[in-house]
Amino acid sequence: MNTTFKGFANRWVSATSFGLIPLFSIPVMTAPAPMQPSSILVYRFAFGCLGILAVLLWKRIDLRINRKEFLEICLLALLYDIEALLMIIGFKYMPSGPATTLVFSYPIWTQILMLLFFKERFSWPTIFATSLAFAGVACMSGIDGNSNILPIGVVIELFAGLSYAFYMVALSRMGVRNMGALKLTFYVFLMGLIFFLVFAMLFAGGVEPIQSGNTFFNLLMLGLLCTALSNVMLIPAVEQIGATLTAILGAFEPLTAMIVGILVFGEHFTATIGLGFGLIVSAVMILVGSRMRYKVKPV
Repeated sequence: MNTTFKGFANRWVSATSFGLIPLFSIPVMTAPAPMQPSSILVYRFAFGCLGILAVLLWKRIDLRINRKEFLEICLLALLYDIEALLMIIGFKYMPSGPATTLVFSYPIWTQILMLLFFKERFSWPTIFATSLAFAGVACMSGIDGNSNILPIGVVIELFAGLSYAFYMVALSRMGVRNMGALKLTFYVFLMGLIFFLVFAMLFAGGVEPIQSGNTFFNLLMLGLLCTALSNVMLIPAVEQIGATLTAILGAFEPLTAMIVGILVFGEHFTATIGLGFGLIVSAVMILVGSRMRYKVKPV
């Protein structure tokens, strides 16, 4: 099988499985015995860690880390956890499709952070892409009178994207960026599991038990499919088609969430939301393409 085709297939699986997060998290949040976001993320990272650990052991990858790597992983895990928590909290205030699209704006935030703090190359494509992204956010903010979108939801999801942008920027400056991607992902999720265990104990009355078979299935899929599989398949995709194409094909993430929201949860799809989706995805593609053109080292 052609390597490029394999790369596209791996990235499609990675992106679509991540885009299924609303499919498995929203039913748990809206069940007769709804589960708090902190408990959902405990189970998500627990099942995700088990899935990734199985792959690491199968590949016989050395799991040892030093003190410096541990401290860097703790910071990365904190930033990733903030994004994961804000993302599912935002589902309470706006449809999951637009919510996931707003989080997908993180490459724009990443570029802005690199411009502000690291004096990275400033270009007209960056200005144009940022302008498109802000226009897309405006369209996603309920300006068409869509009562299902609350401004607080838009703010929460934008901060989720910003947190992930900080994660990407921090990773680009840390020594652990040279650690194997799968090993690093495992430890970020493991620390996330520990952080959310502590958070649940201190602020949510502990980790809630799984009340039904449906809830168990959804949490299992959230961990194995949306967390473990999406990251395991991402790594070969980068090797086979490169970081730029991998980033562009990430558009399947919000697209999948949008389709799931419409078909499964009956979310309304308006012309304004469609326009916002197109603007944000286009902004990300323009930005990624410009980085390739000017040979700026990807974050």
